[in-house]
Amino acid sequence: MNKMHMFFCQRLQHALLALTAFCTSAWGAAAHHCAPTTGPSHWQGVVTHYGFANRPLGPFAPKQQVGVNTIRDEVFWDQVQRADGSFQIPQRIDALVDEALRHHITPMLVLGYGHPAHDQGGKPRSAQALEGFRRYAIHVAKHFQGRVRHFEIWNEWDADTGGAPTGDPDSYLQLIQKVAPALRALDPDLCLVVGALTPAAQFNGWLNKALAQGLLKHADALSLHTYNYGEGRGKDTPDSWHRDLQWFIDKELPQHPFTRGKSVLVSEMGWANHQTGVSEHLQAAYALRLRLLSLALAHQTAQTANPYLGHWWYDWQDDGEDPQEMEHRYGLTRRSGLPKAAWTALKDLETLLPTQTAPSRDKAAHIGSEGALTTLTVNRDGPAPHQPTLLAIWHPANEQAQVSVLLNDEAPRFSAACEAQKMTPQKWRITASAMPCLIQLKQPPRGQRPVWETRMLSMAQPAGLL
Repeated sequence: MNKMHMFFCQRLQHALLALTAFCTSAWGAAAHHCAPTTGPSHWQGVVTHYGFANRPLGPFAPKQQVGVNTIRDEVFWDQVQRADGSFQIPQRIDALVDEALRHHITPMLVLGYGHPAHDQGGKPRSAQALEGFRRYAIHVAKHFQGRVRHFEIWNEWDADTGGAPTGDPDSYLQLIQKVAPALRALDPDLCLVVGALTPAAQFNGWLNKALAQGLLKHADALSLHTYNYGEGRGKDTPDSWHRDLQWFIDKELPQHPFTRGKSVLVSEMGWANHQTGVSEHLQAAYALRLRLLSLALAHQTAQTANPYLGHWWYDWQDDGEDPQEMEHRYGLTRRSGLPKAAWTALKDLETLLPTQTAPSRDKAAHIGSEGALTTLTVNRDGPAPHQPTLLAIWHPANEQAQVSVLLNDEAPRFSAACEAQKMTPQKWRITASAMPCLIQLKQPPRGQRPVWETRMLSMAQPAGLL
């Protein structure tokens, strides 16, 4: 072995995520009423933006095919409250909720943005505007009672969203203190989500100030928007997202009051494939890695005081056709509804994931790191014996490496994107890159871990933006 190979072998990383059934504690994800009640124990969502009047309601079957179990959408104040003060929910929002539920997809609705009758249409700050927003929120919750349990109060108060100037922590807390107790009194089983803050709020002191003043006192969950696309090479990947969010949950959040027992959600996360963004191929790789690492983080925090319950990819569909506009290129599907590479990658994952078996629906994950590659395993325990195991291998720095993989299965199934060459009945040569190579293996008898071994053969040049 030459010095170069020895160097990379010494950096070889096996971030092992063995996902099996587990029993949650009193603060575990399965015990938290914001968590899913059926299916996977964490949220795998998309932002849909059907609340905008110009977006038609598309089919929901393609969402199910990529494992989506929740959508996040808007029900705007100025579309619900009429000029005479009466309320009426737009028919398209009713249709959206009904269609989602028909496909066993849980809707989370955002309550937000201003109304021209209050505070010049800006963020509600005056006593009159706060009361108006409270009445609107109660009407929405009453209208959807029995159909929608998850409500997120505002979207990015710290930014100039909704055509209003940025808001400070004090005014946002006033909004939460006005609205959340009223919604709780209406229905104690609601999941009330606060935050939905931009990445800037997590670094400039905005979020810390709000948490220190009791942001979560009247809420069940904190939501964050964790975009990292502008953080620079090595800090703008799903792997760095996983490290940063785990640190926040483990170290930062518990320092603040009223946080114990409150869950963490990522209600927006994604990468855009516009001209100065990532390529469509890298967007697909990141969507797949985010899904896998999100699943792992859900287990890692499940029995802690602040369980992470999942993420919503931003967003389901491209918002436009301009290749230079970032907001037009976040989708898993194109503006026309046709799938992009990211949709295909997630569909491949769903095809290879172990079949879910009742009564066990939960997964356990264990992670460690030693070097340059990432390997991840997904198991599912249940009454059916010999459930398959999913092995995923990728290069977190988006470089390429030739890897020898010794498997315990002579007939493994590989994802379509995986470059694999059979060397012996149980040894394969694969290319580890930004895109995870997914391998489905037969699981040995209960109590025995699947056996595999990886060895770096060679490193290629950095793959750049692929």
